[in-house]
Amino acid sequence: MKKRLTKDCQTDSKGASSQNGASFSLLNGSEAEFRDYAVNRLRASQLSKSSFRLVLGSRSPRRSLLLQGDGYLFAVLPSEDGIEENAEANEPRDVTPSELVSELAFLKAKNVVERLAAPDSTERKEIAKEFESGDAAPFVVAACDSVAVCKGEIMGKPLDRADAERMLRKLSGSLHSVQTGLCLWRTDPTGRVSDRIVRRIETSVLQMQPLSEEQLRSYLESGLWQGKAGAFGYQDGNDWLELVSGSASNVVGLPLEALAATLKDILDESEG
Repeated sequence: MKKRLTKDCQTDSKGASSQNGASFSLLNGSEAEFRDYAVNRLRASQLSKSSFRLVLGSRSPRRSLLLQGDGYLFAVLPSEDGIEENAEANEPRDVTPSELVSELAFLKAKNVVERLAAPDSTERKEIAKEFESGDAAPFVVAACDSVAVCKGEIMGKPLDRADAERMLRKLSGSLHSVQTGLCLWRTDPTGRVSDRIVRRIETSVLQMQPLSEEQLRSYLESGLWQGKAGAFGYQDGNDWLELVSGSASNVVGLPLEALAATLKDILDESEG
């Protein structure tokens, strides 16, 4: 039987189902590996208060909660409405899940960066007021996109309750994955766009237990499926979902381990 290691950085949270999202799951992991991830995450969150200004390009409250749970100082500047919808409508039919989430995360980050870089940008000036790191600190825009993948189908956010029910019935009793594209983009303090862009894709694997009609009806009536890829929220604490491998925060929509490691790479490069 495979060993599953689950850690949580919040003393009063509940493992991988924590609303704070400060949890990490590593199949066949070791304490040393967990410590490496924890050190990266702590360093990145500390530097967000002094060395760079993190801008979350998402209006998702779940992603904000994840950053708050890890202690980041950040501002929120969502990508504009229509960016994701237009991109999905123009994607080739044979696009892979990884290609889809990577491109959508990039387009969201690009939209935010362009607005920060606009001459006399009021958004950049307003964002700057939320930080105490000084005018010399660069901005780092972080944008994400997530989908669930089951039996060859890419599942984004459900259109309505009927679509959510269809997705959940397909996921019921199945092993599936959640893939998240993460894009980080640096700009200098004046908003000048840097050519330093990092794109990563993170994958977590989950097992959904067979759902009874009562479980399905109850979850649909709760409305918790709304706005969530695959019509479910791992952070909702459902006992019919098990994380098999990968990061719990990735399932929620923002892979904290990948974020910290990527920020470390960007900051180390700028210091070198």
